[in-house]
Amino acid sequence: MTNKTAEKNSERQQRLQTLLGEIKETQRLNLVGLEFLKGIIEDNSDRVYHGVVDRPNSNLIVKGELANYCIPLEHIIQAFANPFVEQVYSNGLPPVEVHPQGKWVRQHKTACIQPLGHSEIPGTDSLAILIVGLLSDRDLFMDPEQSSYRNAMLSTYGAIKSPISDTYSVYLNNQFGATIDYDAGEISIKGTHGFTWYLGGLHDPDVGSFSLSSSVRGARRIHTEDTWHCMTNCKSLSYLLPTLAKAPRIFLEEEDDDLAHSKEIMESVAEHWAPLRKAIESNEMEFPWIE
Repeated sequence: MTNKTAEKNSERQQRLQTLLGEIKETQRLNLVGLEFLKGIIEDNSDRVYHGVVDRPNSNLIVKGELANYCIPLEHIIQAFANPFVEQVYSNGLPPVEVHPQGKWVRQHKTACIQPLGHSEIPGTDSLAILIVGLLSDRDLFMDPEQSSYRNAMLSTYGAIKSPISDTYSVYLNNQFGATIDYDAGEISIKGTHGFTWYLGGLHDPDVGSFSLSSSVRGARRIHTEDTWHCMTNCKSLSYLLPTLAKAPRIFLEEEDDDLAHSKEIMESVAEHWAPLRKAIESNEMEFPWIE
């Protein structure tokens, strides 16, 4: 009995030592990450530095190629000091302030940028990777996973010639095969059956989302002045562009549950595309807006 008790106590001690060792290892890895973070800041001291405001409103300033950024530090410092204290942001790094290149604005946008797999690396490494990403913000903009950052940048600059114009043009082409015309204020994409689709109204403050028009062999016609009034995903380019790339063919395949459900758009397209007009008139398909 005595030997079994001693063996059990020994096993408990071993488990305790393993636990303490794992906790100690997390601290060691964070200290290694801190040196990594320090090196990045020192190597880019002209573009990464601590702001002039003291805690609790202090920021780490990062000057990217496309914009300026502020990383709020108080939440990060508190999380390192005691991660069990209730924080304003329950998960991940705090949102980053996005400011136009060359100036600071009060009504800034924010972006939630989380390094991929950051839950499996030390917190100091996560912060360092975030800074590296902001320093190379052209690559960050091109990353399909960083929609929050991209939306903040588009809201900051709008659809005009700006520091992000060339990068956004390349992104749209690489990701969707689409083209943006900044002078006309529209995005175009090739569809099926000779159609080219145009999402316009980028410069028009009265357009809530996009106008939609199309052309075949040069003839241009408008289908809706504003998708805001007739669609659910009216602002989502990640939905609209892939869908339009398959249109008008997709309208006959009953695969689309938004654009093809718009009575205004479908009736307008049918005026210029006989197969859709025939399907509507013959009741070959079930359109939800047809009684």
